[in-house]
Amino acid sequence: MLTIQTDVLKKLYWEADLPPCKEGQGAYVFGLQAEGARWEAAAGQLEESRPKRPFSVLPVVNCRAAVLPADGKVDPTLYMCPVYKTESRGATYVFTAQLKTKSPPQRWILAGVALILDVEGVSDAFAPGKEVPIVN
Repeated sequence: MLTIQTDVLKKLYWEADLPPCKEGQGAYVFGLQAEGARWEAAAGQLEESRPKRPFSVLPVVNCRAAVLPADGKVDPTLYMCPVYKTESRGATYVFTAQLKTKSPPQRWILAGVALILDVEGVSDAFAPGKEVPIVN
């Protein structure tokens, strides 16, 4: 079986000088927003969200196809995070991302942490010609 393997890079798209992905190496995605937690770029892992900031922008993410391990074991340092098209979640599920964490994954499950592709009003701030927003 195949899955979508997600590797969160260290930089935002305007900071990164990324070479184009070659065939079979996936695609770079920018604009994913963590809801219920924040991505700490320096540590490269999920952290508790800051007060009054429900969303946190993830750096560039490399998404590529990968084969699921035959033994079915899940790495305990990864949170299997659902990715949704919109904040309403529900039928807008797209795939599951693997996010690094030092906390037990159950913490993020109980907090309802998910990645959102389109957060109304927030994603628009990253349009060309707009002032770069403060993300953390």
